Amino acid sequence: MKLGECSLPNQQKMRVFQLPQRRELKRTAESSSPSTSFYSMWDAIARFAQEIRASDFMAEMIRRRDGYGAEGVMGALDCTTLYGLTRWLRPAVVVESGGFIGMSSAFILKAFADEELATAKLYSIELSQDCEQGALIPDELRSAASFIAMRGRIEDFLKRSQLPPSIDMFLHDSSHSYRHMLWEFRQFWPRLRDGGLLVSHDVQMNAAFPEFMANTYAHERKTGRRDEQRTSHYEWGRWGYLGFAIKKTSR
Repeated sequence: MKLGECSLPNQQKMRVFQLPQRRELKRTAESSSPSTSFYSMWDAIARFAQEIRASDFMAEMIRRRDGYGAEGVMGALDCTTLYGLTRWLRPAVVVESGGFIGMSSAFILKAFADEELATAKLYSIELSQDCEQGALIPDELRSAASFIAMRGRIEDFLKRSQLPPSIDMFLHDSSHSYRHMLWEFRQFWPRLRDGGLLVSHDVQMNAAFPEFMANTYAHERKTGRRDEQRTSHYEWGRWGYLGFAIKKTSR
């Protein structure tokens, strides 16, 4: 928990568990249920998370985190899930609010590196003027082209159109008040491409995330079940304190 807000994926390395491409998404939705078409993603994310959890990189990041103090920093379980989600999606453009000293940023950048996403960019926004933004990020991941540190209010960056209008992934980790979390979800959900990821840390702190997700559902009158054509997500879930949703764009 923090007190302040301190293109498409590369297609050259396709995997059987990867998000279906745009032409395939409609066919997938019509031929199978979302829980079936996205079932393999859970195994993929778990495998990536297990891989990074046992790595030297994780040990080094915990050492760096403990050196600065763990308060306000994303924990190990949530970092591994974030890494797994990023590797699975293989995003080109990511925006995170509340970048703070860079624990979450480091795991996103590490996923970029491990997937060889040389042109991917992370816009990391931090409100606090007192923290050393991105201090935990290892030098080898701190590329000027991939890590874009932005200091200030996220509202101001949006008003001045300083953030990309279309993104692949958004991570909320700034102020965890109910109103602010809902506000950020509503601001960045429209910017996500079809198949993009909305990710939020500390979803247990209030009802914002489950309420937002409930509003992405549409239901059939007769059965009371999810209407797959009108529901605006493909899949969503929660591991640890990290919630995520895969956006579906209506056609």
